[in-house]
Amino acid sequence: MTHIRNAERRDRLLLIAALAHEYLTLLGQAGEDIDLDRTLKENTVKKRTHSLLTQGTAYYWMLPYMRDERLKPLIERFSQLLAGEPALALVGDL
Repeated sequence: MTHIRNAERRDRLLLIAALAHEYLTLLGQAGEDIDLDRTLKENTVKKRTHSLLTQGTAYYWMLPYMRDERLKPLIERFSQLLAGEPALALVGDL
C-alpha cells in the first residue's frame, strides 16, 4: 500500500493511469479491427484470447519494431477510434 499525502498529486496520477488504460485499450481495439490480433493468438482459436488492454500493451511494445505495412493501418485505425471518443478529445484541451 502506498500513501500520497497531496490529494492533487494523487488525482493527477489516477488521471494518468486512467488515460493510459483507455489509450492502450483503444490501441488493442484498433489492432483487433485490422486483424492484427492473429499474431497474438494460436491459429486454431477463433475467439479473443487476450483482453483489448493486453493486446494494446503488446502492440505498444511492438511499435518500434513493426514493419510499415502493419504499422500504418494500426495507427490509422487508432486515430479513427480516438476521434470517435469525445471524452478523450477533451484531454487535448486541458
